Amino acid sequence: MRRLNAQSGDLPTRRQLLGGVGSVLVGSAAGCLDADSGEVSFPLEVRLEVDADNSDRLEWTAAVAQVMENTGYFDVEVKEYEFDDFLERIFQVDYPETGNIPFLSISGTFNPESFCDSLHGTANQGQCCNLNGLGYDELDRMIDRARFGTDVVDDPALRARRYDEIWRELAEYRGSSPITFITEEYVRSTDVRGFSPYPFTEGTLDYSLHSPAARVLTWIDRDADGEGDSDWSTYESGGTLRYGFDANINSFDPPYSTDTHSTTAQSLIFEGLTAMDADGNVYPWLAKRQEELDVQDIDRTAYEPYMRTVSADDDGVLEFEGDEPVQTVVVHPDDDRIADGEVRVLTPDGAADAVGNGVYGMQYRYHLHEGVRFHNGEELTAEHVVATAKRYENSDISAQTFDSVLHVESVDEYVVDIYAQVPDAEAERELPSFRIHALEQAELPANGIDPLDGSPPIGTGPYEFETFEDGQYFVARKTDDYWLEQKGLDALEWYDGPEGFPAGPVIDEIDIKIISGDSTRSTALQNGEIDITFGLVSSTLEAYDSDDGYVVDSIQSGGYQFLQYPVTVEPWDDERFRRAVNHLVPRERIVENVLDGWGDPAWTMLPEVARETGTADYEALESDLGEKNAFDTETAIELIETVIDDRGYDSSVQ
Repeated sequence: MRRLNAQSGDLPTRRQLLGGVGSVLVGSAAGCLDADSGEVSFPLEVRLEVDADNSDRLEWTAAVAQVMENTGYFDVEVKEYEFDDFLERIFQVDYPETGNIPFLSISGTFNPESFCDSLHGTANQGQCCNLNGLGYDELDRMIDRARFGTDVVDDPALRARRYDEIWRELAEYRGSSPITFITEEYVRSTDVRGFSPYPFTEGTLDYSLHSPAARVLTWIDRDADGEGDSDWSTYESGGTLRYGFDANINSFDPPYSTDTHSTTAQSLIFEGLTAMDADGNVYPWLAKRQEELDVQDIDRTAYEPYMRTVSADDDGVLEFEGDEPVQTVVVHPDDDRIADGEVRVLTPDGAADAVGNGVYGMQYRYHLHEGVRFHNGEELTAEHVVATAKRYENSDISAQTFDSVLHVESVDEYVVDIYAQVPDAEAERELPSFRIHALEQAELPANGIDPLDGSPPIGTGPYEFETFEDGQYFVARKTDDYWLEQKGLDALEWYDGPEGFPAGPVIDEIDIKIISGDSTRSTALQNGEIDITFGLVSSTLEAYDSDDGYVVDSIQSGGYQFLQYPVTVEPWDDERFRRAVNHLVPRERIVENVLDGWGDPAWTMLPEVARETGTADYEALESDLGEKNAFDTETAIELIETVIDDRGYDSSVQ
């Protein structure tokens, strides 16, 4: 699931207004000066906005600003914001018209679609990563053709070639500029044993604590002397792991949170029908087994008989009768909810009718473990899965859920079917992406799972909610009767590992401390106040790496840093101008001089985790696109001058 918190207080978000989808945004951001109604003139006033908590981000923002200023065509101001304040800014309804250029980090999935659709797909406008109204019909069709349909389901090579076409199209369109692939560095004391990072930050804590598929297990040894033996067979039970976060946990409500920190905390408590290893392989989890029952070669026009017609306002917001929001599962492919006054849509009721008449793309069946208990004592049944899916409707991640999911229904007490709208090459990963709720919480309103409001999260996971102090700390304690420990690893039909591997995490308590400043967090690690953290300034990593008292675990994560241009605001609406600014991004200089080599320049939008299915030949793709992303001030100036001349902009640049 692609996930940043879309809300600040009670402010309405464009995700709520449009029916929303997301991706995970992490780290920082930068923006362009709020647009005036006057004429465009050069030097163009630009403001770069950046998260003030990390000096690396401040440095590379300054590097980009300096290069832009040196051309003479930009008057650049750098403005620092606290992270939460920045989130509040970018999710304002009128953000696309301000001319802001977000400087963000995206954390996607093993699915290559998450690195193009989230930033550029029309359906994602105004939601999570697509903050500036990117998207156009031909690109939407290209993205859809690369993921959906029996041709790409049956032919992975065809799918890869279609994604290559997308990366090249986006390099020309240049709605955003990838800067560096993120390498995530976790610095831990040698008291922490067996720890292994995951490609996505939000999955690392859960994965490293206990992952039978990879035989990964983390334990605490306070008597450790140096790095020592980290083989799982030497583990010790008990203790407290103190984990340092660089930002607050904004939500404990899975469908209403899209930031990495919230998702990390939730992963201790909630579980899904399936789990994945660090290579993206899918394993049944709360489901003891899964099976693909049927695939039908249909497209979304097949749902026309089950659709209803609704009005759409000028912003594309659909207007349903009544006070309760209605989830849009499918918009008719021939309709445009911004250009057309009325559109045909499939709602959950219509989807159920279609499935009842045998109209669907794929059918997956999940057989649940019997006897799995939630922390409140409820036994997991198919009813919980259906109720959870219902709660994901109209949530902050509803569109990325219902881009594939058509309908969820119970077959019997411990069997549930999930249907896909059309054949989906990512169905095995994407369909069972719900974090399963207790019935006690499935009927709660939006953001209703909130420990500060008397509703702490309830799941089936190995840890239970203990306490949370907003902006300070979160404590989770190991549950006394974790279902897998009760059943044993033999309950996992796929497990073929050694005997003796534990059936659950062995650490008794997880204490997440929220310490926003990277230098403050580094001091806390050195003083023994925390055992492990991430996101420290690159200049400190070599010292930790050479210190026998610490271990630095580095992994290229599933994401990249990027600039996203306001394509609806002059002069950024001209792709030649966007390509020009892209040539002013000193990627290699940022990696070498700012990040001290802890990172990789991003010449494409495709991180390593998604290359197997996202390109036919990554080396050829990188070679092809490298020139389009080269640091080249001469070419940049030529493009800027061409735009100025063609559009008749006023310029006092000599």
